[in-house]
Amino acid sequence: SAVVFGEVGLAGQVRPVPQAEIRVKEAQRLGFKNIVLPKSNIKGLKLPDTVELIGVETVFEGLEAVLK
Repeated sequence: SAVVFGEVGLAGQVRPVPQAEIRVKEAQRLGFKNIVLPKSNIKGLKLPDTVELIGVETVFEGLEAVLK
């Protein structure tokens, strides 16, 4: 199962959101293993290897990541 978060622009771009690390930690606590988030939010996140962070720049990339 996957969790997805980010802000979506009118042209389909996925923009960064505040407090990404808190969101990722909560998703991990809830048992999610795959986390799809804005690519620019990945920098600096320190997490254990038990979760896979999938950075995306567009909604299309996000859909591809979830539908794999």
